Amino acid sequence: MTKDEWIWVAIRIFGIYLFVLAVIAIPEAIGNMYAYIKMSFSTQDASDIPKLAASLREAAIAKGFTAIAQLTLFSFVSYYFLRHGKLIHKLASSEDA
Repeated sequence: MTKDEWIWVAIRIFGIYLFVLAVIAIPEAIGNMYAYIKMSFSTQDASDIPKLAASLREAAIAKGFTAIAQLTLFSFVSYYFLRHGKLIHKLASSEDA
């Protein structure tokens, strides 16, 4: 195989890796959103511990946002590497690299 073919193989393998990370992030995102909704309903009546309830909701939002951001980022970059990747190939196959 030539250098160009090896570079394409590496780009595609990295795209598959990012796709797997995106698939792994799906249950985490769903679980965190479910936890936030469940905590919101269960802590509405908790008048004696409002600070704890608020911090739990904030933690669930932060984890859910992180999971959704990972899912989105990994999905888009994976799609680019698996379907296109010409810019990365050009940069990797240049003589200066």
